[in-house]
Amino acid sequence: MAQRKYLSNYSIENIAQSIARDSEVGRKYAEEDKRRLYHERQRLVENYPELLKILSLDHIRSCAMSWAKRIARVALVPPEIVVVDSRIQDMCSLPFWTYYGVGEGSFGRCAGVGAFSCCPPLNLPAEKVRLKLDRSDVFLVLQSSLGVMMSGGDPGSQFQLLNRLAEDIDALMGKGTVVQKFGGGPCFACYPESCEGGGACRTPHLKVPSLEGMGICVDQLCKDLALLTGDSDWKITWIKGFGTPDQKPKKMKATGGLALSLKAKGETA
Repeated sequence: MAQRKYLSNYSIENIAQSIARDSEVGRKYAEEDKRRLYHERQRLVENYPELLKILSLDHIRSCAMSWAKRIARVALVPPEIVVVDSRIQDMCSLPFWTYYGVGEGSFGRCAGVGAFSCCPPLNLPAEKVRLKLDRSDVFLVLQSSLGVMMSGGDPGSQFQLLNRLAEDIDALMGKGTVVQKFGGGPCFACYPESCEGGGACRTPHLKVPSLEGMGICVDQLCKDLALLTGDSDWKITWIKGFGTPDQKPKKMKATGGLALSLKAKGETA
């Protein structure tokens, strides 16, 4: 019997990979299963040429939002291979050093936890996110190019773009085609207004929780995208010393997505 290889240290990548391997999805789908499902979904979406136009990189980058120009790659993956696990949500509470402005910095969990209404524990539990993905046929993933994302600009632009795409898709395919929106980082859909917090939301139809905050293992998702598309640029490099003067690497990229059900409005299974 082959001996299983285990990860032995506590880097963020190894923690994420340990969760992915131990998850129901990680145990169920081998690489050949993922490739088979991926090609099946590619054939499925070929039946929707107008939708493919909306989901194309050219169309997305043509949207009149600053974030649109930063999208570097898009892909459609089968939702069933996406790892969703409550232990990924728990990782939002892992303490780390941050340093902004003058001072010695602080050591603690992500400031969004328990504060932003789209962050744990105020958002959906992982098991309900899994049900949303199970209702979906394809999972659209968008990833930005590398950039200095913490140096000003409009933090709401990413969420405006995702909401614009969701509106375009629902307008074409029928309301409810977009089952769930996922952003890269805490929701700033109301920017420049601050989040109301406590689970409240002034614009519930626009809120976009983060992939990680909803329990999705972004590390594994991006590894799977590299495997399925043949484009290694999908893979992510974990930042060390985030928010500190010694942060490496200095540049970052964000990953977001939309879970889509392609069943026509009114169509029954």
